Amino acid sequence: MDNRICNIFNQHKILLKNLQTLDIKEFSKKRNYQLFLGVDSSGFYNLLFFRESKSRFINKELEELKKISELVKRKFDINIVKFGLLYNSAICSKVLKSNLDWKFYDFV
Repeated sequence: MDNRICNIFNQHKILLKNLQTLDIKEFSKKRNYQLFLGVDSSGFYNLLFFRESKSRFINKELEELKKISELVKRKFDINIVKFGLLYNSAICSKVLKSNLDWKFYDFV
């Protein structure tokens, strides 16, 4: 993991132990995502998607991320409790309002 991503995690106070960088190619053909799996201080598994793109993030893409999340759960046989998306592009307001179980973090 590079320093830029570490700084973004620090900026949003995301602290995970046993942090793993997963290969997104195992789960999807998407290329503009990085995938991180770790355990927070409460002992819950967290799955974070890191997206760098200029295009707008819409509901359809979030559905794909949910499918990828299910594949990760099955592969590692774990119960992932918290999901997050770090993004640097515009995001549809419907995505933010309708998905209360996800956390969204923007960065520039």
